[in-house]
Formats: sequence, structure tokens, C-alpha cells
Amino acid sequence: MQITSVVNQKGGVGKTALSVGAAAALAERGRRVLLIDLDPQGHATTELLGLPETPAEAPSLAKALTKTWRGPVEELIVAHPRCVVGQGGALDVIPTSPGMFDLVRRLDQFRVPGWQLARVIQFANYDHVIIDCPPALDVLTNNALVATHGILVPVQPDRTSIRALRLMREQIGYVESIVSRPPIAYYGIVPGLYRRPISAYAVAALNELHQFGIPVLPHVPLGVVMNEAAARGIPVTTFAPETIQAVAFREIAQVLDTRAGQQPPPAPEPVPEQDFVFEDFIADLSNTRNVNDNGSRRKLYDLLPKRNRPR
Repeated sequence: MQITSVVNQKGGVGKTALSVGAAAALAERGRRVLLIDLDPQGHATTELLGLPETPAEAPSLAKALTKTWRGPVEELIVAHPRCVVGQGGALDVIPTSPGMFDLVRRLDQFRVPGWQLARVIQFANYDHVIIDCPPALDVLTNNALVATHGILVPVQPDRTSIRALRLMREQIGYVESIVSRPPIAYYGIVPGLYRRPISAYAVAALNELHQFGIPVLPHVPLGVVMNEAAARGIPVTTFAPETIQAVAFREIAQVLDTRAGQQPPPAPEPVPEQDFVFEDFIADLSNTRNVNDNGSRRKLYDLLPKRNRPR
């Protein structure tokens, strides 16, 4: 199972469009693809694919990451019904959910933060997993980096993307060292969100991006067709298969397919004994006390004098 994260802490560079486009193009090639919407804003789920958010009472990615739900990953997955899929392929999605916005604070409380997503998807049965990361170098992005084999980096051809790429490389190096995992592969930079013909300023920025030594993949320029496809909840590879954007996504999918199986797996998950969760301990303790309580303790507690706590 090849795991690819689409990463850039800079917002508005086309992460979600690249995630959806690459996933749809892989499914078109007959691959079984799982797209994970790890961005709390949920644009991949609602805006680009037209899927509903997971209801608050249902199993969700947020609950699975915090261990408040421990079922199989299959119960989190929904199929996308409006995508051209090759023989034997599939485009499935783990959608966003209302609890995602509170995840950063809650995941930071774990003794070993960063392994939660790898634990959730470890038994998924797919050829490719594409993770749409949030626009931040936070614990959610770290979770994606810990689990991933390689990354795609969407960029705008401007100077701000150059600085963002430097910061991201430092963060990736930190994650690799803190969890002692093999180096993360850079599958390529994907320039996009510029108007044609490309300006001299954008060409100069692209030349600087080339100096990072990361492959530069096909460009995904601006086009109204991307908005039209999103308005219908259909990937552009299905909605407008002959456009330059759809062709670029297919070429990027071919790169991911070529890299599949070439990368070493991420480091193994820490043993369960190291992953102590205080909330789970308190819940288990409370349940055990209630099971063994014949009612006498509760009556005794009711007889105790109540103390007024100082404010």
C-alpha cells in the first residue's frame, strides 16, 4: 500500500485539488485508492467531491484518531459514486467530520503524538492512499508524515513558496529524527494556480524551486474547469478528461504508480504499552468500580458531609 501525503503549510496552493485529482487519476488507471481528508476545513469532502460530512454520532476519523472509537477502518470509508474508475479500481474517501477542528489540542496530549493515523489505516486494503494535509506544520501534518512513504508538494511559482518549502524540509527532518523512521521521499513539486502565459516573475521563481533538487512534475494552471467540476462534486479527470489539468493529474498518477513499492515502509508503530492514554485509564477504572459496586459505596458516599469548596 503506497501512502502519499500532499503537503504544504502555505494555504491556497492547490493541495486539495492535487489530492483529489491524483486520487481520481489513479482510480482511472484501475487502482484501488483511499483519499483521506485530514484537513479540518474539509474542502476535499464537501467542495470538490460533494460528499456530506460524517454525522456527529457516527464513527469518524476524529474519533478514531483520539481512540474514542476503535472499530475497523472500513466503517470510516465511503465510496465516491461519480468518478470514472478503471477495471478493478475504486475511489474511496475517509471524509472530514465536525470533531476535526479540536483534534490538534487533543492529539498533543498523547504520550507519543504522531502515530495515530498510521494506527488507524494500518489494515486498510488499497493500492494507494492519498492524504490531503491541512495548511499547517502541526500534529495532524506530523501524523501524515509519520505514516507516509513520500510526498507531493503543490506550490505557486512565487517567492513565498520558496520560503515555505525550506521550512517544510526542516519539519520533515525533525519528524524523521523524532520517530526514527526512514527518509521520506519527495515525489515531486507540482506548480499551479498561475495564469497562462506564465509571467517572467513566475519563471524566475520556478528556476529557484528547481535548485532544491526535487523533481518538478506537470503543472496544474488555473482554469475555470476546476471550479465547474467542483461545483458538481466530480473530479476534473471525469468532468473534463481532455483538459490540460486532467492530463497533468494523469501524468502525476503515473509517477506515483511508478514509485509504488520502491520505498521502504515507515518505522513500526510503538508497542501499545508505550501509548498510555489517561482518559482510557480513568474510564476503565470507573467501569470496574461500577461493576464491583453492590450499592453500599454509593449509600456511604451519600452519608458523608458535603464540604464547601473555596472559590
